[in-house]
Amino acid sequence: MVFKKVSHFGLKAFILPSLWVICFVVISLPVPAQGFAISYGDIELGVSPGERITARFSVSNQSEETIVLRIYCGDWIRVQGEITRYEFDIERGNEVRSFLEWMTFSPDQMELGPNEMQEVISEVNFPDDPSLEGSYWGVVFVEEIPQVAPPGEIPEDEAFQVGILTIFRYAVKIYATFEGTEIRDASFLDLLIDQVEGGFDINAAFENSGNIFMRPEVWLEIRDTAGDVVYQQTHIRQTVLPESTREYVFELRDLSLEPGTYLVMVIADYDGPSLVGAQGTMLLSAEQTGPDDQ
Repeated sequence: MVFKKVSHFGLKAFILPSLWVICFVVISLPVPAQGFAISYGDIELGVSPGERITARFSVSNQSEETIVLRIYCGDWIRVQGEITRYEFDIERGNEVRSFLEWMTFSPDQMELGPNEMQEVISEVNFPDDPSLEGSYWGVVFVEEIPQVAPPGEIPEDEAFQVGILTIFRYAVKIYATFEGTEIRDASFLDLLIDQVEGGFDINAAFENSGNIFMRPEVWLEIRDTAGDVVYQQTHIRQTVLPESTREYVFELRDLSLEPGTYLVMVIADYDGPSLVGAQGTMLLSAEQTGPDDQ
């Protein structure tokens, strides 16, 4: 069962945790567990054409072993479709709003002793081009280089071993927005209410049609026939890049509501002149309600 009804209305607008990726690799030698941390997940700066900006973050070794880290750059790209996919890409040229061609960074490798800390410095030298507008971005990756024992150290009675090597990679996103050129515009394209086992999935497609990145506050409200809010759920904040669409999913299970028809509203505050929203109706049967917690 799917209900689809989109409504835009005025009602009166945001931080990703440090992003990290863990890769699992099968190896023939055991290695000691390592661990490191960075001081920032996102760096956001306001800029002007012709300006040079500097972004700094610290990397700390939180283990009791010496570790070696590789630092390199890449992009967070928009893969357009009905719902935009966001992917990391170490190849340049696949994102038109990338500033990698203007960016330098150092060092490209570091060795950290136990509990040691070192700084990574990135510089972006923007051209003096008045046509630059909105937000641009790049990514600095910090990845551990696994230290594997040389073959001569393998015990003769353990000539082959299989273990799991955990490689940590942090992605530090750097955003630069040209001040005074911002276009902030957004709307909902879709609201789908899908009946699933034990409840409903609410899927709302939020489109950022402006030229800057945004992290809207998005929440769901369920209202009864009298217009009273009987249930509310807030979504975690997510970055929506300009000219792209992100899906917000709310999972509703074992709702403690009376059977009947309800108005479902998904609302976003994107720091614009008004809130935007989408709405639909949901028929809740006795079998789909949970125990009354009141």
